Amino acid sequence: MTARMKNNLLYIIIILCFNFSCQKENKKEIVGPTLRFEKINYYKYSASHSAEPFQYRLTYYYEDGVPHRWMELDSFGRVTTDYIYEYDSHRKQTGARYREESAIDFSIEKVRFENDSTKITEWIDSIGQVYYRMIDNLNKDKKTYRAAFIGDKLHGYDSTFYTKDGFEKRIFFTNTKGKVLNDRIFKYDSIYNNGKWVERKKIMQDTIRELHKREVYYDNNFVSDNGKFYEGIVSTGELSENVINFSADESVMFLTRTSDWTDQLAFIAYAKNGLFTETIRIEELDTVYNGAISPNGDKIIYSIRKEDDEEIWLISKENNQWSNKINLTEASNIRGGYFYWLSETEIYFYQNKNSGDIVQGEINKGNLTIRDSLSILNTKAGTEFSPFVDREKRFLIYSRYEEGNKSNQGFFISYNEGGFNNPKWSIPKKLSMLPYGWSAHIINDGSQFIYTNGEDIYSVPTKELKLEINK
Repeated sequence: MTARMKNNLLYIIIILCFNFSCQKENKKEIVGPTLRFEKINYYKYSASHSAEPFQYRLTYYYEDGVPHRWMELDSFGRVTTDYIYEYDSHRKQTGARYREESAIDFSIEKVRFENDSTKITEWIDSIGQVYYRMIDNLNKDKKTYRAAFIGDKLHGYDSTFYTKDGFEKRIFFTNTKGKVLNDRIFKYDSIYNNGKWVERKKIMQDTIRELHKREVYYDNNFVSDNGKFYEGIVSTGELSENVINFSADESVMFLTRTSDWTDQLAFIAYAKNGLFTETIRIEELDTVYNGAISPNGDKIIYSIRKEDDEEIWLISKENNQWSNKINLTEASNIRGGYFYWLSETEIYFYQNKNSGDIVQGEINKGNLTIRDSLSILNTKAGTEFSPFVDREKRFLIYSRYEEGNKSNQGFFISYNEGGFNNPKWSIPKKLSMLPYGWSAHIINDGSQFIYTNGEDIYSVPTKELKLEINK
């Protein structure tokens, strides 16, 4: 072999080693997708394939994959257990608030770590005293393999074993007399390529008792397979959801819920680390009929139902408090509801005329005026209400309901054939791919269409609407 050939061979070996080293480095850098939301459906094993789950477990995660909250729901979607994590500035758990079925207020849990392998959870009573304690021994993956339960004395231990993929394989409780209780084994039938389980069986005393099916989501849509938006947080089993809308940057969410259609409760939620966490009741609003948050998130326009008319009110947020209520109807003699706030001054809403019409209004310094009757959208026989207007005014989507006429029940769309300042709305067309509903809204960079059917908030991909617009 010549010296030149030896040099070429050495050069090739060096290149191959370099490429192999880079590939190894690249493999190290590859990080799997971040889990954002998961749902486990629990079925009785002997039930038919068409049976509904008897229980659900939902878990929501922040942008960085740290869990925010898990909930267990009954078959009607009512929350039976609600557990909300609390962290320090380093994302280390410091405690939780939790609430079990029939409890009105949250109880307090404190969490601390003695070392990397010992976690201590303490339950706190109303005067701040510890009344129960759990000591978790953690494995190298920071998962509990043994937990001691201590009240006034030691009550026993939970033992947990895992599969090679890190899934729970067997869990059982041993009391202080050595008796094993609640021994259950999990058998996994379906695993994703990225190591997430899809289906498992729960076995007790050599008998399959339950079937668990898991939905896993890595996007920020927060929609389960049944189409519900933020199930358990926004779409609840306790009350019916009527309207939902967002501030311009989608960091604030406003919604109303009811068990009595004309007297609804107003709620607000704030996005935190890429997730809407808790919906908070706005106590200052008493009961309302419907409403909408302003683009800046600092005002709410709402209506109060009185007999067959709706008074329009405005409330503002000052010093972190909702105050300064203004009766807009009293000054303008304009009545209505089901609002969409396009800008701080431009607003679209329903008026009780011709069975119900949509109009364009202006709100300025506490004064409400009507600028356009939008006659092309409205019919004499049908009720037009709950408009949504694209930020660029390319289209307008609204709801229509005409008694006894299915073709005039549902969502309709009108396209702007003019300009932004002088729109020319086209003859509306029905979005026949959608069921009847209202409170239309498009969020998440235009990818999600949100609406309510009067019971829950639903989401569908906007692409399914087949909008005739230029991107």
